[in-house]
Amino acid sequence: MRLLGLIAVFLVALTSPAETLRQILKANGIPETTFSDAELDGYVNAATAMKDNRVLVAYLRVDENNVLTGNPHLIQFNRTSAKVLRSDVKPEDTARCCGSPESIDFIGDFAFVSYHINPSAAAVQVIGEDLKLVTTLYGFNLREVTPGKVAFIENMIHFAPAHPERLELADLHRGTRIELYPPRGDVLRAAFAREHARHLPPNEICMKLNDPCKPELYDEDIDFVDVDGHGAFTFTVHRDAFHAKAAGQAPDTVASETALYRYLWKGGAWLYCEERLPNDKANLRVPPQHSEPSTNCHCTPGLPVSPDMSNSEYSPFETHHSTLHSSKQ
Repeated sequence: MRLLGLIAVFLVALTSPAETLRQILKANGIPETTFSDAELDGYVNAATAMKDNRVLVAYLRVDENNVLTGNPHLIQFNRTSAKVLRSDVKPEDTARCCGSPESIDFIGDFAFVSYHINPSAAAVQVIGEDLKLVTTLYGFNLREVTPGKVAFIENMIHFAPAHPERLELADLHRGTRIELYPPRGDVLRAAFAREHARHLPPNEICMKLNDPCKPELYDEDIDFVDVDGHGAFTFTVHRDAFHAKAAGQAPDTVASETALYRYLWKGGAWLYCEERLPNDKANLRVPPQHSEPSTNCHCTPGLPVSPDMSNSEYSPFETHHSTLHSSKQ
């Protein structure tokens, strides 16, 4: 499950030692002239990234008790002009942001600064070139699917009986967000739920182990396959249902499959199609940047995307679920 990988990242983040701001600036070739000695000698947790002539640093200060303090700080250095731009970014929701900076990604004109919440959740501040906060996203694995629009996997509850990943899309220019996956009326998900139902433990075992034993509840891992950046993208969803068959036993897989989905932005709405994948094509992957098609998918998107909210309580980090249900923008 993806959760194990997220826990590994979490452990690495926790064991990474704080550095002084002076060390961070030196390592990235940023001049120190606009910083005081007190700032330079203070310890910070930081993430850095570089694109073309632009260097961006995001950091939080660390106090004498090794606790993060204050708002996130940003430093932008233009290697051509040698100009240093600084900003303090006040979080939109201080209850959820911001933990330790984990990464910075550049997509289009925006920088995406990801901060730790827990092993299954992150807060991502979207930053403009002027270092002002555009919005905050709550998820991970972002992809630009059309200019100014990014799809990402929503945060999940860390300790939960299942982790069904959901796909959301944010329009950074219009400030709107919609749900893309799972779609309502998905015949493959319905068929998998029926298969899952045939392998559920007896009711008494479910009750004894506090297992919900719901046919429609299971793990789903989303992996992007093709993203052209102009409104067409493909991803796989690996479904696994786990249950213990008796007290004292470890959960085991009772049903599993991988499906491939193609999404297309056409005529002001999102359309999709789907195919079940054979086992030899179930591990398709693509790096974060745009890619050329790497799989033969024969379906043509023609089904309208209308979100299925039935498992949305396992991704409770967004307040827009109840209002933004339209697939049109």
